[in-house]
Amino acid sequence: MPTNREIRQSIEEAVAATIQTRDAQQQLDDADALEIEQMVADEVFDRMVDDMRPVLEEQDLSFIQRRVDVLVKANVPPESAPVRFERFDRVVCRIGGERKWAAGAVMALDVDDPKDPTGKAKLPYVVKIDPPESRLISVPTDQDTHCRAEVCFGRHEGALSFTLCCRPLRQLEARRFGVGDRVVCAVEDASGDFSDWAAGKVVEVNHIVEVPTGEYTPGSGSGPAVVPYDVLLDTGVHVLVHRDEHWLVRDFALQAPGPRQAADGTRNLTRLVKRRAADSSCWELIDHMTRKLRHEAIHSDDDDDVDVD
Repeated sequence: MPTNREIRQSIEEAVAATIQTRDAQQQLDDADALEIEQMVADEVFDRMVDDMRPVLEEQDLSFIQRRVDVLVKANVPPESAPVRFERFDRVVCRIGGERKWAAGAVMALDVDDPKDPTGKAKLPYVVKIDPPESRLISVPTDQDTHCRAEVCFGRHEGALSFTLCCRPLRQLEARRFGVGDRVVCAVEDASGDFSDWAAGKVVEVNHIVEVPTGEYTPGSGSGPAVVPYDVLLDTGVHVLVHRDEHWLVRDFALQAPGPRQAADGTRNLTRLVKRRAADSSCWELIDHMTRKLRHEAIHSDDDDDVDVD
Protein backbone atom coordinates (compact mmCIF):
# COMPACT_ATOMS: atom_id res chain seq x y z
CA MET A 1 0.00 0.00 0.00
CA PRO A 2 1.58 3.34 -1.05
CA THR A 3 2.05 5.96 1.63
CA ASN A 4 0.33 9.36 1.50
CA ARG A 5 3.67 10.88 0.52
CA GLU A 6 3.98 8.49 -2.43
CA ILE A 7 0.38 9.13 -3.48
CA ARG A 8 0.96 12.87 -3.34
CA GLN A 9 4.15 12.55 -5.40
CA SER A 10 2.39 10.56 -8.12
CA ILE A 11 -0.35 13.18 -8.29
CA GLU A 12 2.14 16.04 -8.59
CA GLU A 13 3.99 14.23 -11.37
CA ALA A 14 0.75 13.74 -13.29
CA VAL A 15 -0.24 17.38 -12.85
CA ALA A 16 3.23 18.63 -13.86
CA ALA A 17 3.15 16.50 -17.01
CA THR A 18 -0.28 17.87 -17.93
CA ILE A 19 0.89 21.46 -17.39
CA GLN A 20 3.85 20.83 -19.68
CA THR A 21 1.51 19.51 -22.37
CA ARG A 22 -1.03 22.32 -22.02
CA ASP A 23 1.67 25.04 -21.85
CA ALA A 24 3.92 23.71 -24.59
CA GLN A 25 5.23 27.22 -25.37
CA GLN A 26 6.19 27.70 -21.71
CA GLN A 27 4.35 30.98 -21.38
CA LEU A 28 3.56 30.41 -17.71
CA ASP A 29 5.83 31.98 -15.11
CA ASP A 30 7.57 29.42 -12.91
CA ALA A 31 5.63 30.73 -9.93
CA ASP A 32 2.29 30.40 -11.74
CA ALA A 33 3.13 26.87 -12.90
CA LEU A 34 4.04 25.80 -9.36
CA GLU A 35 0.89 27.39 -7.95
CA ILE A 36 -1.30 25.53 -10.49
CA GLU A 37 0.51 22.28 -9.76
CA GLN A 38 -0.01 22.58 -6.00
CA MET A 39 -3.63 23.70 -6.31
CA VAL A 40 -4.68 20.85 -8.60
CA ALA A 41 -2.64 18.30 -6.64
CA ASP A 42 -4.39 19.38 -3.42
CA GLU A 43 -7.81 18.93 -5.02
CA VAL A 44 -7.00 15.46 -6.43
CA PHE A 45 -5.33 14.29 -3.21
CA ASP A 46 -8.38 15.29 -1.15
CA ARG A 47 -10.68 13.43 -3.56
CA MET A 48 -8.56 10.28 -3.36
CA VAL A 49 -8.38 10.39 0.44
CA ASP A 50 -12.15 10.82 0.70
CA ASP A 51 -12.66 7.84 -1.64
CA MET A 52 -9.84 5.85 0.00
CA ARG A 53 -8.19 5.26 -3.37
CA PRO A 54 -4.38 4.77 -3.32
CA VAL A 55 -3.87 4.89 -7.10
CA LEU A 56 -4.73 7.48 -9.73
CA GLU A 57 -7.63 6.39 -11.89
CA GLU A 58 -8.96 7.57 -15.25
CA GLN A 59 -11.44 9.90 -13.57
CA ASP A 60 -8.58 11.60 -11.71
CA LEU A 61 -6.55 12.08 -14.88
CA SER A 62 -9.59 13.57 -16.66
CA PHE A 63 -10.16 15.93 -13.74
CA ILE A 64 -6.50 16.99 -13.84
CA GLN A 65 -6.71 17.78 -17.56
CA ARG A 66 -9.86 19.84 -17.17
CA ARG A 67 -8.57 21.85 -14.19
CA VAL A 68 -5.16 22.46 -15.73
CA ASP A 69 -6.80 23.63 -18.98
CA VAL A 70 -8.88 26.20 -17.12
CA LEU A 71 -6.01 27.47 -14.95
CA VAL A 72 -3.45 27.65 -17.77
CA LYS A 73 -5.86 29.64 -19.96
CA ALA A 74 -6.55 32.00 -17.05
CA ASN A 75 -2.83 32.67 -16.53
CA VAL A 76 -1.53 32.71 -20.09
CA PRO A 77 -2.42 35.77 -22.18
CA PRO A 78 -4.17 34.88 -25.46
CA GLU A 79 -2.17 35.16 -28.65
CA SER A 80 -2.36 38.66 -30.01
CA ALA A 81 -4.70 38.98 -32.96
CA PRO A 82 -3.27 40.78 -35.98
CA VAL A 83 -3.90 44.49 -35.62
CA ARG A 84 -5.79 46.35 -38.33
CA PHE A 85 -3.50 49.34 -38.70
CA GLU A 86 0.19 50.04 -39.19
CA ARG A 87 2.43 52.99 -38.34
CA PHE A 88 1.34 56.23 -39.99
CA ASP A 89 -2.07 54.88 -40.99
CA ARG A 90 -4.79 57.50 -40.66
CA VAL A 91 -7.41 56.62 -38.06
CA VAL A 92 -10.24 58.14 -36.06
CA CYS A 93 -10.13 57.65 -32.28
CA ARG A 94 -12.66 58.12 -29.51
CA ILE A 95 -11.31 60.84 -27.20
CA GLY A 96 -14.44 61.87 -25.30
CA GLY A 97 -15.23 65.42 -24.30
CA GLU A 98 -16.83 67.93 -26.62
CA ARG A 99 -15.11 66.57 -29.71
CA LYS A 100 -15.87 62.87 -28.95
CA TRP A 101 -13.84 61.59 -31.93
CA ALA A 102 -10.70 62.90 -33.59
CA ALA A 103 -8.57 61.96 -36.58
CA GLY A 104 -4.87 61.29 -36.34
CA ALA A 105 -1.99 59.05 -37.37
CA VAL A 106 -0.75 55.85 -35.75
CA MET A 107 2.67 56.48 -34.19
CA ALA A 108 3.38 53.16 -32.41
CA LEU A 109 1.99 49.64 -32.11
CA ASP A 110 1.91 47.04 -29.34
CA VAL A 111 3.13 49.29 -26.53
CA ASP A 112 3.28 48.47 -22.82
CA ASP A 113 0.19 49.48 -20.84
CA PRO A 114 1.46 51.89 -18.14
CA LYS A 115 -1.52 50.97 -15.95
CA ASP A 116 -0.53 47.28 -15.78
CA PRO A 117 2.06 46.71 -13.00
CA THR A 118 2.85 43.20 -14.31
CA GLY A 119 4.07 44.55 -17.65
CA LYS A 120 2.14 41.88 -19.56
CA ALA A 121 -0.72 43.98 -20.95
CA LYS A 122 -0.23 45.72 -24.28
CA LEU A 123 -2.00 48.61 -25.97
CA PRO A 124 -2.55 48.15 -29.72
CA TYR A 125 -1.80 51.74 -30.74
CA VAL A 126 -0.48 55.14 -29.75
CA VAL A 127 -2.02 57.81 -32.01
CA LYS A 128 -1.02 61.44 -32.61
CA ILE A 129 -4.30 63.37 -32.73
CA ASP A 130 -4.63 66.25 -35.19
CA PRO A 131 -4.96 69.89 -34.07
CA PRO A 132 -6.39 71.49 -32.07
CA GLU A 133 -5.56 68.71 -29.55
CA SER A 134 -2.20 67.77 -31.14
CA ARG A 135 -1.41 65.15 -28.51
CA LEU A 136 -0.59 61.49 -28.16
CA ILE A 137 -3.30 59.14 -26.92
CA SER A 138 -3.30 55.43 -26.12
CA VAL A 139 -5.91 53.23 -27.79
CA PRO A 140 -7.04 50.55 -25.28
CA THR A 141 -8.53 48.06 -27.74
CA ASP A 142 -8.39 47.41 -31.49
CA GLN A 143 -12.13 47.71 -32.03
CA ASP A 144 -14.17 50.30 -33.89
CA THR A 145 -15.74 51.40 -30.60
CA HIS A 146 -12.37 53.08 -29.91
CA CYS A 147 -10.48 53.28 -33.20
CA ARG A 148 -11.51 53.05 -36.86
CA ALA A 149 -10.10 53.89 -40.27
CA GLU A 150 -10.39 57.50 -41.39
CA VAL A 151 -12.67 57.29 -44.43
CA CYS A 152 -15.25 59.38 -46.27
CA PHE A 153 -18.29 59.01 -44.08
CA GLY A 154 -21.87 58.98 -45.24
CA ARG A 155 -23.07 55.40 -45.50
CA HIS A 156 -23.78 54.69 -41.82
CA GLU A 157 -25.51 56.20 -38.80
CA GLY A 158 -23.61 59.07 -37.21
CA ALA A 159 -21.73 59.81 -40.44
CA LEU A 160 -22.14 63.59 -40.22
CA SER A 161 -20.74 63.65 -36.68
CA PHE A 162 -17.64 61.78 -37.83
CA THR A 163 -17.21 64.08 -40.83
CA LEU A 164 -17.40 67.20 -38.66
CA CYS A 165 -15.11 65.81 -35.95
CA CYS A 166 -12.48 64.83 -38.55
CA ARG A 167 -12.65 68.05 -40.54
CA PRO A 168 -9.24 69.80 -40.19
CA LEU A 169 -8.71 73.27 -38.79
CA ARG A 170 -7.43 74.49 -42.15
CA GLN A 171 -8.37 73.25 -45.60
CA LEU A 172 -6.18 73.50 -48.68
CA GLU A 173 -7.73 76.07 -51.00
CA ALA A 174 -6.82 74.30 -54.26
CA ARG A 175 -8.97 71.35 -55.27
CA ARG A 176 -7.68 68.34 -57.22
CA PHE A 177 -11.05 67.43 -58.72
CA GLY A 178 -13.97 69.20 -60.32
CA VAL A 179 -17.68 68.56 -60.63
CA GLY A 180 -18.32 65.50 -62.78
CA ASP A 181 -14.89 63.94 -62.23
CA ARG A 182 -14.80 60.20 -61.66
CA VAL A 183 -13.10 59.33 -58.37
CA VAL A 184 -12.78 56.56 -55.82
CA CYS A 185 -13.40 57.30 -52.17
CA ALA A 186 -12.23 55.51 -49.04
CA VAL A 187 -15.29 54.00 -47.37
CA GLU A 188 -15.95 51.46 -44.64
CA ASP A 189 -16.19 47.89 -45.88
CA ALA A 190 -19.17 45.61 -45.21
CA SER A 191 -17.74 44.50 -41.85
CA GLY A 192 -17.10 48.05 -40.62
CA ASP A 193 -13.63 47.00 -39.44
CA PHE A 194 -11.74 47.65 -42.67
CA SER A 195 -12.06 49.85 -45.76
CA ASP A 196 -12.61 49.81 -49.53
CA TRP A 197 -12.11 52.11 -52.49
CA ALA A 198 -15.59 52.84 -53.88
CA ALA A 199 -16.21 54.48 -57.27
CA GLY A 200 -18.35 57.58 -57.72
CA LYS A 201 -18.68 61.06 -59.21
CA VAL A 202 -18.01 64.48 -57.69
CA VAL A 203 -21.34 66.31 -57.58
CA GLU A 204 -20.24 69.38 -55.65
CA VAL A 205 -16.95 71.09 -54.82
CA ASN A 206 -16.61 73.04 -51.55
CA HIS A 207 -19.81 71.54 -50.25
CA ILE A 208 -21.45 73.53 -47.45
CA VAL A 209 -22.59 71.53 -44.45
CA GLU A 210 -25.00 73.02 -41.95
CA VAL A 211 -23.69 72.14 -38.49
CA PRO A 212 -26.53 70.94 -36.25
CA THR A 213 -26.78 72.48 -32.81
CA GLY A 214 -24.47 70.67 -30.41
CA GLU A 215 -22.26 69.14 -33.09
CA TYR A 216 -18.53 69.78 -32.85
CA THR A 217 -16.31 70.72 -35.78
CA PRO A 218 -12.75 72.05 -35.42
CA GLY A 219 -12.39 75.74 -36.13
CA SER A 220 -15.85 76.36 -37.51
CA GLY A 221 -17.60 77.82 -34.49
CA SER A 222 -21.29 78.02 -35.30
CA GLY A 223 -22.90 78.08 -38.71
CA PRO A 224 -21.98 76.19 -41.87
CA ALA A 225 -18.78 74.22 -42.45
CA VAL A 226 -17.17 73.54 -45.80
CA VAL A 227 -15.83 70.16 -46.97
CA PRO A 228 -13.95 69.70 -50.26
CA TYR A 229 -16.37 67.34 -52.01
CA ASP A 230 -19.77 65.75 -52.03
CA VAL A 231 -19.43 62.48 -53.96
CA LEU A 232 -22.27 60.35 -55.25
CA LEU A 233 -21.10 56.75 -55.20
CA ASP A 234 -22.16 54.35 -57.94
CA THR A 235 -24.25 52.61 -55.29
CA GLY A 236 -26.44 55.74 -55.03
CA VAL A 237 -25.10 56.83 -51.63
CA HIS A 238 -23.56 60.25 -50.96
CA VAL A 239 -20.33 60.52 -48.98
CA LEU A 240 -18.59 63.69 -47.84
CA VAL A 241 -14.84 64.06 -48.38
CA HIS A 242 -13.72 66.07 -45.36
CA ARG A 243 -10.17 66.70 -46.62
CA ASP A 244 -8.64 66.63 -50.10
CA GLU A 245 -5.97 63.97 -49.45
CA HIS A 246 -4.84 60.89 -51.37
CA TRP A 247 -5.80 58.54 -48.55
CA LEU A 248 -9.44 59.64 -48.83
CA VAL A 249 -10.08 60.39 -52.53
CA ARG A 250 -8.24 59.34 -55.68
CA ASP A 251 -8.53 59.59 -59.44
CA PHE A 252 -10.63 56.73 -60.80
CA ALA A 253 -8.26 56.45 -63.77
CA LEU A 254 -5.33 55.72 -61.44
CA GLN A 255 -6.97 53.72 -58.66
CA ALA A 256 -9.35 50.82 -59.26
CA PRO A 257 -12.25 50.19 -56.86
CA GLY A 258 -11.74 47.33 -54.43
CA PRO A 259 -10.19 46.53 -51.05
CA ARG A 260 -8.22 49.39 -49.52
CA GLN A 261 -7.27 47.72 -46.27
CA ALA A 262 -8.64 44.25 -45.58
CA ALA A 263 -8.55 41.39 -43.07
CA ASP A 264 -6.46 39.25 -45.45
CA GLY A 265 -3.60 41.76 -45.27
CA THR A 266 -4.45 43.73 -48.41
CA ARG A 267 -3.15 47.29 -48.10
CA ASN A 268 -3.69 49.86 -50.84
CA LEU A 269 -2.94 53.11 -49.03
CA THR A 270 0.39 54.46 -50.19
CA ARG A 271 0.72 57.70 -52.08
CA LEU A 272 3.46 56.55 -54.47
CA VAL A 273 2.94 53.33 -56.41
CA LYS A 274 5.09 51.54 -58.97
CA ARG A 275 3.22 48.94 -61.00
CA ARG A 276 3.37 47.20 -64.34
CA ALA A 277 1.21 48.66 -67.07
CA ALA A 278 -1.81 46.62 -68.11
CA ASP A 279 0.01 45.37 -71.21
CA SER A 280 3.23 44.75 -69.19
CA SER A 281 5.18 46.92 -71.63
CA CYS A 282 6.55 49.29 -68.97
CA TRP A 283 6.36 50.46 -65.39
CA GLU A 284 3.73 52.99 -64.32
CA LEU A 285 4.93 55.37 -61.60
CA ILE A 286 1.92 56.95 -59.91
CA ASP A 287 1.66 59.81 -57.41
CA HIS A 288 -1.89 59.61 -56.07
CA MET A 289 -1.71 63.08 -54.51
CA THR A 290 -0.54 65.02 -57.58
CA ARG A 291 -2.32 62.58 -59.97
CA LYS A 292 0.85 62.42 -62.05
CA LEU A 293 1.67 59.29 -64.03
CA ARG A 294 4.92 58.56 -65.81
CA HIS A 295 6.32 55.49 -67.51
CA GLU A 296 9.63 53.71 -67.14
CA ALA A 297 11.18 50.85 -69.08
CA ILE A 298 11.12 47.39 -67.53
CA HIS A 299 14.47 45.64 -67.05
CA SER A 300 14.89 41.90 -66.68
CA ASP A 301 16.05 42.14 -63.05
CA ASP A 302 13.20 44.42 -61.91
CA ASP A 303 11.06 43.31 -59.01
CA ASP A 304 7.28 43.02 -59.10
CA ASP A 305 4.93 45.92 -58.25
CA VAL A 306 6.19 48.13 -55.44
CA ASP A 307 4.33 50.52 -53.16
CA VAL A 308 6.34 53.39 -51.68
CA ASP A 309 5.28 55.26 -48.55
